[in-house]
Amino acid sequence: MKIEEVRRETQDNRLRLWPAVVILLLQVIVFGLSISSGINNGLRFGFMMFGPAAGVVLFATWLLVASRLRWRHRLMLATAMLAFPVAAAPLVHSSMKLGLFLYGGPVSMLISVVGLRLTEKAGERRRLATIALGLVTVWGSCTLGRIDGFRGDYLPELAWRWTPTAEQQLVNRRPSTAPETTQEWQPVDVEWPGFRGPNRNGQAGWRGERLDWTTSEPRELWRIPVGPGWSSFAYASGRLFTQEQRGEDEAVSCYDAETGALIWMRTNKTRFFEIVSGAGPRGTPTIADGRLYSLGGTGVLQCLNPANGDVLWKHDLPAELNAPVPMWGFSSSPLVVAGRVVVFAGAKGDDGLVAFDAASGEVAWRVASPAKGMSYSSAQLIELAGLRQAVFGDAEGLFAVDASDGRVIWRFRPTGWDGPAMCQPQQAGPSSLIVPLGDGVGLARLNFEIDETDNWQITEAWTSNRLKPSFNDFVVHSGQVFGFDQNIFASLNATTGQRNWKRGRYGFGQVILLPTTDQMIVVTEPGDLVLVAADSERHLESGQFSALNDKTWNHPILVGNRLFVRSSTVAVCYEL
Repeated sequence: MKIEEVRRETQDNRLRLWPAVVILLLQVIVFGLSISSGINNGLRFGFMMFGPAAGVVLFATWLLVASRLRWRHRLMLATAMLAFPVAAAPLVHSSMKLGLFLYGGPVSMLISVVGLRLTEKAGERRRLATIALGLVTVWGSCTLGRIDGFRGDYLPELAWRWTPTAEQQLVNRRPSTAPETTQEWQPVDVEWPGFRGPNRNGQAGWRGERLDWTTSEPRELWRIPVGPGWSSFAYASGRLFTQEQRGEDEAVSCYDAETGALIWMRTNKTRFFEIVSGAGPRGTPTIADGRLYSLGGTGVLQCLNPANGDVLWKHDLPAELNAPVPMWGFSSSPLVVAGRVVVFAGAKGDDGLVAFDAASGEVAWRVASPAKGMSYSSAQLIELAGLRQAVFGDAEGLFAVDASDGRVIWRFRPTGWDGPAMCQPQQAGPSSLIVPLGDGVGLARLNFEIDETDNWQITEAWTSNRLKPSFNDFVVHSGQVFGFDQNIFASLNATTGQRNWKRGRYGFGQVILLPTTDQMIVVTEPGDLVLVAADSERHLESGQFSALNDKTWNHPILVGNRLFVRSSTVAVCYEL
């Protein structure tokens, strides 16, 4: 063997792998941070989206500058790591393209480092063949799967590419309808008019005895498939109203609350989809004054006859107001008050929070929002210091308006506010609000006073990161706050902001309160139902059972002794 070849072979055997190992360890740490519930969601999202790209840059720098491989080997390996994903991209399911970006780079780096280590003393051909085989296996396997969305902790939901989705199976079925009736239906008893109940605070009017599911679980009355979407239910006189996606049709649906049978469905040819949370509308319909109002994921606002679904008036907010579709879709549940339908449009200029005449659909008033403002919350009617007002949170903070004419009553940006707003503020007293500060940021208590000249004084009693709701609303009861600290249930003292306890790994679920029995019904992210005491001293469960077996971000509702829950694939009715 020539001296030059010996020297080159010796150089190859002295690979500097430790920097690549350090880079891989950093990738593991970044991935762990992206799924950690203990840090701000904005940071988690940043780690998830930009961590892999930074890792690829560092790895490429090591490979080309400090690996000690021959230059030819460096260039061949770099080319292979780039060529294989480029070749795989046209072949993978559309949902896997994000997966290639998020996970392909780190996995390719791992395959390359392991291959280099195992073939450190092998010849050139064996080394390259081993790494190429590993890369082909990894990238080829990506063509077999799809991503059906991400959980609240940013872990992907994987499925085989060839298996039909629940939505595809539903669209292929022939929809069932309820029997025809000769009686004209009227919404006489509107017991759950829309998002989170009559006052948008998640409180149910349970009149029964204290529940105990350890001895007797709720009885299932019916179970039906539904299309994807994160809408909850509105309820009136034995009918349920929700929104869902059916293929290329976005639908407002009406179901018989006694049987689950479909009564009518009104559709629009539109579809909102994004890979993290999937397809479908986000907002919950509102029933008020004999009419039904809904805002779809792409910004279609409509007023319907709740008896038969006939369209009374309709607006396309992006087309008419030049309102951009938010990253996660339009999510406002319409607030109907004082003859106005209030929704967030988020358009430039004055078309931020917009009110339409409930009867005619004509624009009644407009309130400006930040130029880059987004909001995933809903306007809420609250009485503060004796004055009823519609409170709303946007990218810049909170403000309140007179719902009749849109006059801005006050504006306030709490310390630590990190919009866009995602959850609802909750009343903690006649002149106090518990306010979520942003996605996974924390809570603050605001106290309100109004002087003789109608000037508002707003002060912060406390700010806490000991309960950090994401898109999971919380409830307030007997001076205590109960809700999700990211994916773990927790309780705070509403007066001091001090944490009472933190237990219950329910994922990113939802909760409703039964104030008469000091209990809560929690729907976990995987679709279990849990009965939890609204107790500031301890976390106490009184039963848990599997209900939906599916990712569940939808709010449950309770009317009488009937509990209605739904996910993006199924709706179920239980008798308590």
